[in-house]
Amino acid sequence: MKTSRKRVVITGMGILSSLAENIQDFRQALLEKKNGVADSERFSTWFENARAAEVLHDIDYSELPEEIVASLDNAALWAYKVGKDALHQAGLASTANCLEEMGLIVGVSSAGTEAFLPLFEQRIQDFSLRKALYSGGFSSCCSSVSTLLGIKGGVELVATACTASPNAVGMAFDYIQNGKSKAMLAVGTEPIYLPTFAGFYALNVMHPDSCSPFSGNSGMSIGEGAGAVVLEDYDHAIARGATIYGEILSYATSCDAYHETGPDPRASGAVQVMLKAMENAGVTPDQIDYVNAHGTGTEANDQIETLAMKKVFPNVEKLLISSTKSYFGHNIGAAGIVELIACLVTLPEKNVLPTLNFSVARPNCDLDYVANDFRQKDINIFMKNNYAFGGNNCCMIVSTKPCSVPVTSYDAKRVAISGIGAVTAIGHQINEILERIWKNDKAIDLGDTVFPEDTLQEVKELLAVLVKTNQFTELFGNEYAINANKLPDEEENFKTFQVTELEPRKHLRRFDPRKATRGGTFALIALSEALNKAKRRIKRDGEELGMVMGMSRGPQETTYKYLQSLKPDPGKVRTSEFPGSLMNSIATFCGISEGVKGYTTTLATGENAALGALTYGYEIIRQQLQPQVIVGGADEYFPSMSLYMDAVTQKIHMTSDARDYQIYAKEAKGYVPGEGACMLLLEDPEAAVARGAEVLAEVAGYGKSCSNSYFDAARLDEKANAMSLAIQRALRDAGINAKDIDLVCGTSNGSAESAKIEIDAIYDAFHQEKPHIPVVNYNAFFGFVASSAGLLNLMVLIDCIKKQSVPAIPYTQTFVDERINFVRHPQNIAIGYALLVGATEGGNYYAFVIKG
Repeated sequence: MKTSRKRVVITGMGILSSLAENIQDFRQALLEKKNGVADSERFSTWFENARAAEVLHDIDYSELPEEIVASLDNAALWAYKVGKDALHQAGLASTANCLEEMGLIVGVSSAGTEAFLPLFEQRIQDFSLRKALYSGGFSSCCSSVSTLLGIKGGVELVATACTASPNAVGMAFDYIQNGKSKAMLAVGTEPIYLPTFAGFYALNVMHPDSCSPFSGNSGMSIGEGAGAVVLEDYDHAIARGATIYGEILSYATSCDAYHETGPDPRASGAVQVMLKAMENAGVTPDQIDYVNAHGTGTEANDQIETLAMKKVFPNVEKLLISSTKSYFGHNIGAAGIVELIACLVTLPEKNVLPTLNFSVARPNCDLDYVANDFRQKDINIFMKNNYAFGGNNCCMIVSTKPCSVPVTSYDAKRVAISGIGAVTAIGHQINEILERIWKNDKAIDLGDTVFPEDTLQEVKELLAVLVKTNQFTELFGNEYAINANKLPDEEENFKTFQVTELEPRKHLRRFDPRKATRGGTFALIALSEALNKAKRRIKRDGEELGMVMGMSRGPQETTYKYLQSLKPDPGKVRTSEFPGSLMNSIATFCGISEGVKGYTTTLATGENAALGALTYGYEIIRQQLQPQVIVGGADEYFPSMSLYMDAVTQKIHMTSDARDYQIYAKEAKGYVPGEGACMLLLEDPEAAVARGAEVLAEVAGYGKSCSNSYFDAARLDEKANAMSLAIQRALRDAGINAKDIDLVCGTSNGSAESAKIEIDAIYDAFHQEKPHIPVVNYNAFFGFVASSAGLLNLMVLIDCIKKQSVPAIPYTQTFVDERINFVRHPQNIAIGYALLVGATEGGNYYAFVIKG
């Protein structure tokens, strides 16, 4: 049965760029053809002729407490500002019922950076522990902004570099299509920080003046800014009398699977993404009136983008194309959404934005780029393209005239898991891992934690600053005074779950160790196993297979090497690690290695980010956007400063025995870090059966929620209520009740706080209809593999459903809560439906109903 897609319209916008800090002034600056690129006082300290389009406005945050403003970085503050403006313009800023269901999707490339700039810029005395605590995580801006705006429908952070914000808009679009919310807030935010500026500068791609896309001297102008759009179900918007600024008809993503930085010279990924987006919208190339190009100004981008448009549009010589980066530079993670807003504030008035600074067209750039002056034309449907390192491509199809294009429809698909692969400290393949779990006869030997000398030197200097400024006791109290703890480098028993004796060539057909990071290797092995289990071989049909990766801390070792090279002279930074330090680099490595070319996205929402990947993969399959999607996460062990500080603040249990890692224990001592990866193949169950693959399980439904208590760690009740709400939403989505669930699997990392949140939520959801529901959690087998914890537990859960038997929770002797029926011994249980729950460290909650 066909399902008509919902119309998704834009009812609110917020903007912050080098040109302006509000929509009205932004529109006027565009009409006056202002250029925001100028000499940079900030970066001239390190670089000659440093030019950038910087946000230098004095922004008013007086409505926020000074303590919170001091705790947040610009990525979060800017996201808050534009998000608030968009909600106000939409008339939804104080609509509690709508905000309860509204989700937040943020796109950003370089997050969690500002708090650590004092270390990179060699001014360690300025380090703020408060800012590191609240803004030091990659996804922290999601948690702070959702809390400040009162959004409770769940958050995700998209980290696909220069396609992050249009990808965020696309995800928000999909969640409305699936009925998860009547409205969503999509945000792109990107301050320029030293590591980003240094990387592009060292690549020698900066324009000496201001970029002139498709003409003159090649080179980009780096910029910063933020943008936000409120997406809303058309019927919901009309019912409340909202003003509509445009309609998102569709979007698509793809992966070149070609190179870590350079675009495919055949432009195949760019062509693919445009054709797919138009197919999703039900429009043809001749219906596109205008293309807002990525148009960075670099020779490679401009030539390949021109070639792609020639391949897609039969009458390309009549097509209007322009790049708005000539106004406000390349805003990296925020680029797409800022450019989208630029279109939405000018095109309805028949003003087609020009490409500024246009002189002599470069070789092979011979299209109509709307040179220098506005063109008057009535535009209905336009295309917004963005491309990124790693071959990530994103295309949106947008109409300035809502309801002028018929809606498309799709056959709503069930979503099955047909393949699974994993690498953990207790085994390098599924069968080996499960055998170890069912035997449960011997705890694994943990690996030593040895910090690099320069890390130790830096952390000692930092600790001295924190002691001198009394920052630890101010934030945590006397019990966390540094001299009261054994320091990690002096603690003999500080060990972690590490993958050992792994031989990649035993598992992989193709493997290039020169390009492989530790985390990338784990992900690729797990991906290969998942494909093999599902009997899926990629034979020149990689565009039929998508990939959504969920990341926590990302490629730590590569990032460490890159950041270390900033010192003592950022002008001499090594570029070899720059692209590899991005969050989407692991997905890039896997895509290139296996030829995965379909919908490709990287989420970096923190702990359990792979559960966010599972929700997005579910949407893609359910809406028949892609036949198959790989979803997963990967984490690598690296003895970093963040690991050291987690141990100092007692988040981590410093131990030498795996049996000390006791989940739901009466006396919780924190978690023990682990590393590894887990990957699932999602597809329609009928397609899997037709190929001869086994349907391992089905995702019957899911729910998301987030608490608004990011700045108050003590509000555990509110956090438990948020997880309970996610469970309620998952049950409703699956069309079942609590009494239909036979087993609950938690993913608490083992800390007292996360255990209490999870236990209270489970009790709240089940104590009336099924008070003795069995509860399990298997993190103690692997260590806490941050991004993949949920999927690793799901791997065991699927085996439990197959065997109708459940292993015991390992190691825990005395459980913390007698209300809960923790599985203390192996049990035979008839399992029809199981519930998997998980959380991020920032207060984002997931629940999945898994059907056998």
